[in-house]
Amino acid sequence: SKEVVTGIRDIRDESSKEGIRVVIEVKNNSDPHAVLNQLFKSSRLQESYSANMMGILDGRPVLLSLPVMLHTYVGHREEIIERRAVFDLEKAESRAHILEGLVKAQERIEDVLKAGRQSSGREQFESILQGSEKLPKIAKFDFTKPQAKAIAERRLYQLSRLDVDKVTKEFEDLKIKIADLQDIIESRARRLEILIKELEEMVESHGDERLSEIDPMPLSMDREDLVAEEAIVISLTTDNYIRHLPVEAFRLQNRGGKGLKGVATKDEDAPSKIVTCFSKDRLLIFTDKGRVYGLRAWETPSASRYGKGSHIRNLLEGIRDDEKVISILPMERSLIENPEGHFLMFATANGRIKKSRLSEYSRINRNGKFALKFADGDSDNLVSVRPATDADHVVLVSASGNACRFMPSEEKTRTSPETGEVITTYVVRVQGRISQGVSGMKLADGDKVIGMIVTDDFDTSVLTISKYGMAKRSRLGSGEMIPLMEDGGQIIDESGDQVFERDGYRKTNRGTKGVRTMSLRDGDEIVSVRQIPDLEDQLFMLTGSGMMIRMVSGQTKETLGKVTKGTRIMELRNRNRTGYVDEIVFVARLPSELISTGESTGEDE
Repeated sequence: SKEVVTGIRDIRDESSKEGIRVVIEVKNNSDPHAVLNQLFKSSRLQESYSANMMGILDGRPVLLSLPVMLHTYVGHREEIIERRAVFDLEKAESRAHILEGLVKAQERIEDVLKAGRQSSGREQFESILQGSEKLPKIAKFDFTKPQAKAIAERRLYQLSRLDVDKVTKEFEDLKIKIADLQDIIESRARRLEILIKELEEMVESHGDERLSEIDPMPLSMDREDLVAEEAIVISLTTDNYIRHLPVEAFRLQNRGGKGLKGVATKDEDAPSKIVTCFSKDRLLIFTDKGRVYGLRAWETPSASRYGKGSHIRNLLEGIRDDEKVISILPMERSLIENPEGHFLMFATANGRIKKSRLSEYSRINRNGKFALKFADGDSDNLVSVRPATDADHVVLVSASGNACRFMPSEEKTRTSPETGEVITTYVVRVQGRISQGVSGMKLADGDKVIGMIVTDDFDTSVLTISKYGMAKRSRLGSGEMIPLMEDGGQIIDESGDQVFERDGYRKTNRGTKGVRTMSLRDGDEIVSVRQIPDLEDQLFMLTGSGMMIRMVSGQTKETLGKVTKGTRIMELRNRNRTGYVDEIVFVARLPSELISTGESTGEDE
């Protein structure tokens, strides 16, 4: 069957006499790199050629790696140089031996000539020169067989007219050559020197310009190196369509506005999650079933404000049909690479809390892993995950309006009744990735935990938002009793005692109901709790129908009392204000440092 390449909008042939050019237009919600990979895989745009690197070395088959091939070639060339030197040495020594005989013959040239004239033939002449035969009145010769043969092969007049100086010079030159050849045979450094010289001569004689092009981009370059660092908004719909777009795509609005169309989706699809981060951040995507998946922010498809994006299954192949994404946690790449001293806090709907080291989750990929194990089985689900350190406080908030605050790393001591030993424990101990956690908050029947704040900043604000558009912002505080001040002085009651007040949210024990944080009308419930460290931070609020409003956090009213209903930040009532036509389904915070200083306030749309 033919493979189909998806994500292509159009293909144009722009070839001309200057060369072949094909332009492929990619759909807005498709990743160009993914389309290119499909083309590489399904077409002849990229071809792979195999090479059999098996060779015979020392009489046995060997798989030749590049170092082995280079060393084998060098060894082969070195052997050739050595064998050539041995051959030349034998030839030079043989020639020197002949020349030595010719010089020696010149010393007795008269006797040599007489022996030649008196010999019956060449064989007898050679025999006389070797000393095998002796002629009368001529002293015995002692030439070797090669020398005798060389002398006998020459005519007598050639022997008589031999240039002794020329022969002597050639003999001396040969002795120098013989010494050099012996040095080559005995010295590996000389052989390698000759090898390099011959390679340079080969390049000079046969070298030409390279015809193939070498891409200067290193093979190890990550695609992320080509991604621009920018502030982006990542949104996920209830049908798991995900996309990202620049933060500038949204416009600032005043409190109480109707909002603007922030997410255009297909029929009956509503937005469920919004995350603000930088394009090179790492995303840890947690599901209600307790699984976690890893993804890089820029790998999410880019789309316009009205685009639906791409289904998350196209990015996370391991995600299951029964899983619902409940948290997308952006983490800086430097933090993922060096997670020492950092943790993740998990909160479940049934009030369980777990503290695990971030290093347990730093290598999560798209296939996913289990992030925790539920103590109550299928009746519980994950609702919030936050990064943490040992200095942080945790605030769990329930849908009914209660808040439970404690410090997970706070030490608790008790004395063992059996041994009397003092045992030190922590409010929330560190547990492994596959663990159940401990009880974090006691809930009434039908109640559930809807969110969690993790921070060490007592000046930060806690913002709770109900589904019908009410919001209440309170200072977190230290939780301790502090003197009540007025006009720079302490307030004294009628009995002369100093008046104290609670600084923010009171600290409670882990596993308790906590304190009241927001008064709710019948049918209303808290849908989101957000930490507001800077009043210049901005809020995204989305309703079930896909309407969005963006506003500055400082536009919400700060309240001192814990049992208050807050102020209305989004108008969701019908025209007669007798009921509600919509409800908030998700709230996201946009940190002020991600906002361009030159951004202007827009009008309602």
